[in-house]
Amino acid sequence: MRKQAKNIVYTFLGAASIVVVWWIAAAIYDKPLLLPTPAEALRELGRELFVAPRRALFWRSFCGSLWRSLAAFAAAGVLAGVFAFAGKAFAPLRRILAPVVGVLRAVPTMSVILLLVLWAGGDRTPLFVSGLVIFPVLYSGLEGALAAVPVELEETARLYGGNAWHTFAHVYLPLSAPSFLPVAGGAASLTLKLTVAAEVLAQTRNSIGMLMQQTRVYFEIGRLMALTVAVVVASLLLELIIYAVRKAVAY
Repeated sequence: MRKQAKNIVYTFLGAASIVVVWWIAAAIYDKPLLLPTPAEALRELGRELFVAPRRALFWRSFCGSLWRSLAAFAAAGVLAGVFAFAGKAFAPLRRILAPVVGVLRAVPTMSVILLLVLWAGGDRTPLFVSGLVIFPVLYSGLEGALAAVPVELEETARLYGGNAWHTFAHVYLPLSAPSFLPVAGGAASLTLKLTVAAEVLAQTRNSIGMLMQQTRVYFEIGRLMALTVAVVVASLLLELIIYAVRKAVAY
């Protein structure tokens, strides 16, 4: 309990320090149109969340971006799980996948976005981009977690007649989850940010990225900061949810 309280305090102090630095920078720069204060950004965020007609547009766009992010994360997670567990059972497959994952990790995200805009259109591009970028992260994290499972436990499961599904459910899954979930939490947060960035370039309809693009065109910097705060809070909430799942698994 004391450790959790300390974590909450440190998180609050970290967030407060960011706000203080932002406020000082805005006061020194003294150009509200270019760098609004935290108070102005919060007022703009309140208008987005609660005041019509912005409210309906914001929530429609936010839900669209969140859905694309979660769909990309889920698809990448399923593929990463299938290939990681298959590679654990069949070593040649793991060796074949190693250079493929390396290439996916090295490909510039901007190139992927520009190509997919031409091939898939603006509505599907953010989903594909986020999935392609997140897959290597999830695969590598799960592969490392599986490699850490003691060989003795695998042999014990086979000794007692456990089939592949029994070994997966009772050995690999519970032992790899605690070390993999922190990776998944960071990947979930990153997926949302990648999705929004791809939406900006692809000009995806009903998306936070499209709203950000519009604020740039109309020079609504305060509104842009408000949308940024909303994405940051949503990303932190995704990490917090996975952190809670990790704590539940640990117990």
